[in-house]
Amino acid sequence: MKKLALALATVAPLALAGTASAKDMKGRFGVGGQLDTNGAAGLSLKYWVSDLGFQGILGYQMVGESGTDTKDNTSEFDVTLRLLYNIARANDTNLYAGAGVTLGLYGGGDNVPDRDASVFVDLVLGVEHYFTDYFSVAGQVGLHIDTGDQFRLAIGNVSSWGTAFHFYF
Repeated sequence: MKKLALALATVAPLALAGTASAKDMKGRFGVGGQLDTNGAAGLSLKYWVSDLGFQGILGYQMVGESGTDTKDNTSEFDVTLRLLYNIARANDTNLYAGAGVTLGLYGGGDNVPDRDASVFVDLVLGVEHYFTDYFSVAGQVGLHIDTGDQFRLAIGNVSSWGTAFHFYF
């Protein structure tokens, strides 16, 4: 009798649980914002073909020491293109890995780097949680490697993290 009660106590919650379905984003397009510590921050566009997705980020930032002396200000325009792949899907959360390229264009001011442009390679691992079918929040960690004349692989220089939100259509 005890074995039957134990078996029922084990199986009953499984029978009462709702069905779990992985979040399938096939054919969905998302518009939102992304902020990464590596400078790839701004308007984010995502499109999921299947478990394979594409992301583009357009960003602009002004860097300067004072608002009164604009000659010290530097402007930077970033374009990031990434290929993403969902490596695991759960109820409302997907785990993805990705790789991409960021092109940084510099202009204006005395703080401009020794070059007009930089190319970075991005490797990311992230989690995207869907609060509804139309809204998600994501977080990621990764590497952001400068391929220019300042090539470096010290973890403090290349590690990055970021967060994002997207509205899907």
